[in-house]
Amino acid sequence: MAPELGIAEAAGWFLGAGVVFYLEASFWESLFHEFLLDLNPARRRWMFALKRFAPSLYLEHYAHNVLHHFRTYRGAYTRQFESEAERLALDVAMRKHLTPRQFRRVTTHHYGASFEAPALPYLAPALLNLLCLPLLPDVAARAGVLAADLVFATPYWAYSKWMHLYLHRRFDAAVAEAPGWMSVWLRSDYGVAVRISHYLHHRQPTWNYNLQYGADLLRGRWRPPTAADWDDMLTIGLVTPAHRARFEGRRVWLHPF
Repeated sequence: MAPELGIAEAAGWFLGAGVVFYLEASFWESLFHEFLLDLNPARRRWMFALKRFAPSLYLEHYAHNVLHHFRTYRGAYTRQFESEAERLALDVAMRKHLTPRQFRRVTTHHYGASFEAPALPYLAPALLNLLCLPLLPDVAARAGVLAADLVFATPYWAYSKWMHLYLHRRFDAAVAEAPGWMSVWLRSDYGVAVRISHYLHHRQPTWNYNLQYGADLLRGRWRPPTAADWDDMLTIGLVTPAHRARFEGRRVWLHPF
């Protein structure tokens, strides 16, 4: 096969698999978030069984739903704690029902704000996609699909591990404090749109689950910001007036605000 034909074949597999892998990861995130991380009270009973049989998954629910949504960022969306005394009081409460190892993991991962361990649930789509590689016809196809897997099936994990904390910072502070490559993402239309959508998720935890956008809209679990939401986001510095002028009531790439 001529090199240029191999490159074209790999590119075709990359684009085709990329669409499938992106939607797969987006749906995985939306469903995992709704049915494990943010269980509503009616569904929470079965979660307590995991406390014994799958303690890591239970801890993920506890860190995200209990700590991140309700025990931190209570005073303001852009401040995790209002004082050192508030943080220490939460530590005391957590030590009463967490093992020392669980306590270290939760505090190391910013009280549920980085969602980075265990990594397996966040990387499950990317790992499962590897199973299809032996079934592909040639090296070019495998290279294209592997590249698509790395690019399109891993953003949920990357957003959760590195970028989520910056979504809770004022926009000017986030872009100033983030590493250069992350600052580029935060400034992009996609990064700003995810910032807006995540704020709405905290306002109504049964909506707007996605950081890797798409599935919420297709599942009917997404809503756009209201005028009042825009006012609130501007007040706390989460977005700028320029963002509102560009996004409000307009359609942008992948995010129909």
